[in-house]
Amino acid sequence: MTKTNRERAREARDARLEQIVHTATVVIVALVLLLTFVGSTAAGTPRENRLEQIVATVAGRRVTVSCEANAVVWKREVESAQLAAASVAYYDPEQDVARFGPLICNDVLMFRRGAASFSSVMGMFIAAHEAAHASGIENEGIAHCWGVYWAQDLARRFAGVRFFTPSSRQVLAWAKQIQRDSPSEYRRACGHARSVV
Repeated sequence: MTKTNRERAREARDARLEQIVHTATVVIVALVLLLTFVGSTAAGTPRENRLEQIVATVAGRRVTVSCEANAVVWKREVESAQLAAASVAYYDPEQDVARFGPLICNDVLMFRRGAASFSSVMGMFIAAHEAAHASGIENEGIAHCWGVYWAQDLARRFAGVRFFTPSSRQVLAWAKQIQRDSPSEYRRACGHARSVV
């Protein structure tokens, strides 16, 4: 059975149409992915936006924040920055970016009115610590003290914890626990930090 010229022309047209549709689909998917990436980079994620507000409050200026949601990617990033494997955050002065690992980003985002937890207060403390570095403080002990100092205030400003309430007292107790559990050289630096803050 031989094909007629009309059948061959229809098959060739269908093949070209199928190729055009395939190419158009690939281009559309690529554009959507590109726009999604550019949009998320420009606008920031809700976690990054929240952390940027917190870091700006302590640092006294806008600082870019990066939240890595993937623990495996975070581990690689920490290793490439030659930091301790247990690092949960760090400030990169060359790029002026405060970088936070998955646990801290989630803890700060989950800090809701009246639902403070030790880990969320720790998240606020770490955000304030990195913000102190972004403000120019290089000394780890003084940055640590800034974190302790700011933890309760940040809880009030960003999580709605009110003064003189059980939640406020609990946040203060957790901040004091963070201070008590700190290395002694960090605790000694806090005398100097009070005069700086």
